[in-house]
Amino acid sequence: MASKTESIMSLLNQIRNDQQLVLPDIQRDFVWSMEQIRLLMDSVMREYPFGSLLFWQTRFLEVPYREFVSDYELGLTFVPKTKAQGQPLRMVLDGQQRLQSLYLAVYGTYGRKRLYFNVTSGPGAKPDPDVPEDGLGGLYRFEFWNEEDSNRPKRLIPVNRIATWPSRLEDAETEKTIADAGLAGDDAGRARSNIRLLRRVLTRSDLVPVETIDDEAPDAASARTLDEVLEIFVRVNTGGTRLSRADLMFSFLKSKWQGARVSFDDLVAKVESTCPLGIDKDFIIRGLLLVTDSPVVYEVANVQRHWQALEPAFEQFANALKSTLDFVRSPDVGIRSRSLVQPLATLFPLIYYLYQFKNGSVPDEERRSLRSLLYFLLFNGFVRSEARIRYLRDEIRKHKGRPLPLTGLLHVVETRQKNHFVQSSSEMLNNNPRLALNIAQPTICKTTLSWQENPEVDHIFPQSVFRMKYPSLVDDIGNLAYLGKLRNIRKSDDMPMDYFMDASDTELRDNYLIPDRALLTPERFEEFVANRRGLILERVREFLGR
Repeated sequence: MASKTESIMSLLNQIRNDQQLVLPDIQRDFVWSMEQIRLLMDSVMREYPFGSLLFWQTRFLEVPYREFVSDYELGLTFVPKTKAQGQPLRMVLDGQQRLQSLYLAVYGTYGRKRLYFNVTSGPGAKPDPDVPEDGLGGLYRFEFWNEEDSNRPKRLIPVNRIATWPSRLEDAETEKTIADAGLAGDDAGRARSNIRLLRRVLTRSDLVPVETIDDEAPDAASARTLDEVLEIFVRVNTGGTRLSRADLMFSFLKSKWQGARVSFDDLVAKVESTCPLGIDKDFIIRGLLLVTDSPVVYEVANVQRHWQALEPAFEQFANALKSTLDFVRSPDVGIRSRSLVQPLATLFPLIYYLYQFKNGSVPDEERRSLRSLLYFLLFNGFVRSEARIRYLRDEIRKHKGRPLPLTGLLHVVETRQKNHFVQSSSEMLNNNPRLALNIAQPTICKTTLSWQENPEVDHIFPQSVFRMKYPSLVDDIGNLAYLGKLRNIRKSDDMPMDYFMDASDTELRDNYLIPDRALLTPERFEEFVANRRGLILERVREFLGR
């Protein structure tokens, strides 16, 4: 492995001009923020240790890769290319975030903003009244601004302009910049010193240690294999916290499965745009392990052992996932809030069951059983471990091609969780009142376009008045209801007889399960709670079938 040092500008020009420095597709996406880039530039100016970079010379292999981006936007999709054998590209195995950040700082934009350097900042500088403090702790101030901003202080100079002056014009351009910024005296001297320092640290040939795998390999037989390089990549990135476990697993899949990035990104974008529950690459990898009957242990080594089964299963898994999400949001199931689907892994047993059907479609005759399974798993908060996912999968697998084994699945809950609910009860409703009200008040708990109608859980009889006398009843499901946010704000601590005055008897009965307006008086509070609790329980039992 060859070792040497290089300058920042040399590396950036290998990205921009020579196009000889790229990213292997096993790398995760760029994740650094503007603040991290600004602090990195401050560290560079202070000549702090930069940290070594690890490259990989790939001339002997055909490898998927992607280029650095010069104009970054949050949510940007990275499209991979494939490098042909014989093409000598160096790929960054460790150091992507730092190099991409420097590339944006010098040559690019972040969210359509360029990086500017406050040339009068630095040690001992007086606070600049035109530039607010940022609290980042940096001595040298770097700021992202839109180029067309007219209120930008003149002492903020584009990093790109300073970094790219020809050496022979450095003195003249420096003086012109100082004059254009209207700087004089100490400010002019500080600016002159800072500009020279920035140019010097960017071009220092001994600043950045670089190690390159296979840089001196004479032929393909002497070069590392893709699997060996992947193992190096995983070990480098598990030594710290730079890559998550999901990042490493996805990196491995991308190295084996051409098109994995596009397939995963497209699926996540599609399902999250219509049903934002938090589905991500992590969820998809877990789901693929599940539906292929692989061990559901969420470890890099497990993915390495079973990756070959995942790619062929992807299309049918995607069908089952989309069918599950459509089912969850359907009128007869009625879960529209992300907060109700907790933990998100509760969806896995449904996905696994639907995976066996053509196009992952929900059989009409199984809708009621699937609905009951979903709600009982949510009421119990059952699916919180890999072991529990496995127990449920094992039960469904015994009945492949047959009706959903609801009784058997609820028996798994009963035997694997000490405190459990497999029949509707008042205790179950009070354990998760929001989920219970989602069933009991479907016309109120709905997707809204305005914040005013956004449903909130409210105490019908105000807790500030009744908690002291009825501490065990005030938070009972019988005293809780969904109200639109604006209505909830307006009611404050009013008594229900007052704020329901304009509601019709039909609305009280159908939307709020209040059959008799006379129950809304304070002296009948206990009777009201017991009566309404019973109505909610009756509706939930009818809905869940048990």
